[in-house]
Amino acid sequence: MPDVTIRPIDFARDAAPLQSFIEERDRMRLMHLEPAVKDGDAFVLVADDGGTPIGWAIVHTNYRDDQDWSPPDGDTVGFQSGENAYLENIAVTPRARSNGVGRMLIEAAQTEAKRRGKKYLWLHTAENNVMAHKLFEREGWAHERTVTPEWRPGSRTRIYKKVLA
Repeated sequence: MPDVTIRPIDFARDAAPLQSFIEERDRMRLMHLEPAVKDGDAFVLVADDGGTPIGWAIVHTNYRDDQDWSPPDGDTVGFQSGENAYLENIAVTPRARSNGVGRMLIEAAQTEAKRRGKKYLWLHTAENNVMAHKLFEREGWAHERTVTPEWRPGSRTRIYKKVLA
């Protein structure tokens, strides 16, 4: 997708188009993100195709209680503290998948996290999300461990780590 650019979110312009393809839980997250982004505790990148958002990535750089982490566990807090940042979500519209948009978002998230002084980027992904596993591993992420987090009872979740060079 040659016309796709990655840019910071513009909440006024991007909220409605993003809500057209993100999941319900992410719609709620979108509503809570603006103060964290404004304060520099998170950043959101948008994949833009000719003025239309077709993907996004959310990265938290400092833990905040107002981001609906329920219940927060040690990983939730640790992945957003010190040298760590947390890639909370990455989503691409179905029509734009398998065209490099996810890779572009990941690369931009890594670059921005590093620019902000972070040395490690963490994420969770469902154990059965094989497409995501392939993407992250291809991009140099290491599968650290598999857990059943408190916030997703009964669901096995992989934790991936990326060392930001």
